[in-house]
Amino acid sequence: MEKRTYYNEGTPDNITRAALFIFFMRTCYNGIYSVNRKGKLSVTFGFGGRVKLLEEELIRFNHKLLQDVVILDGDYRQTGKYIGTKSLFYFDPPYKPVNESNACTSYMPQDFGDEEQVALADFCKEIDEAGGK
Repeated sequence: MEKRTYYNEGTPDNITRAALFIFFMRTCYNGIYSVNRKGKLSVTFGFGGRVKLLEEELIRFNHKLLQDVVILDGDYRQTGKYIGTKSLFYFDPPYKPVNESNACTSYMPQDFGDEEQVALADFCKEIDEAGGK
């Protein structure tokens, strides 16, 4: 919880922020990353049995692969200018709930309902038509 507070309220440099992000993916409940309406990380501790906190070899391998790669994090609507044949987009929107009591569409500061799902689908078509992945 101390690390989460620092991540949310402190001013970690980019390297520390990346390290904390990896830490949270290993220690937050079910490896979920979600934020509250204020944009602050809100997941509780509960790593679900994962025992390997640091996989140095994997991190170094990924570091090598990601040289000269630009990674953007944020609202997909701001990324249209990057669409091209060398672009890869990854989205993880909230899933449409199967019933009202199972709704989990608000784990970001803004809701992500039916209209947002349709808009994202249209954006994916745009990416495909431009040769992006």
